[in-house]
Amino acid sequence: MNIRYASLAATAICALSAAGCGITDDTEPIVPAVAIDALPPVLVGEDPGSVTLIETTTRYGNITGTMDTTEFSDDGPQRQSASLTGIVTGDQVVLSATFPTGTTIFTGTLFGTTLTLQVPQQNGQIENYVLRPGTAADYDQRSA
Repeated sequence: MNIRYASLAATAICALSAAGCGITDDTEPIVPAVAIDALPPVLVGEDPGSVTLIETTTRYGNITGTMDTTEFSDDGPQRQSASLTGIVTGDQVVLSATFPTGTTIFTGTLFGTTLTLQVPQQNGQIENYVLRPGTAADYDQRSA
């Protein structure tokens, strides 16, 4: 079999150039359509005493966004909002929520599109709080 090494090399170079090897002319790497280290942009969670909405943007594992929580008590619903920053690495998530009353750090695990946060309670216990993809309308409906 007669192989033309020059044409084989040229074909290989063209294939690598077309694929780009993840390198482009600009400085940002190519990110797959479904980012591995990213939260779903809108998550909603609830338990018998509260409902929570998390809206985030994840860029290269860095999280920014907001958290809105409505807690239900005898005095009626009480809403709180916080700004969020954090990081996601693989399935591990750390969020810092800055409320008007202070900052709370949440750690959690991302399994597919479900985020489970370990939430510190007033009595010192840690409670798992599960959030799944949803919408702001879901949050509004559940907190009404």
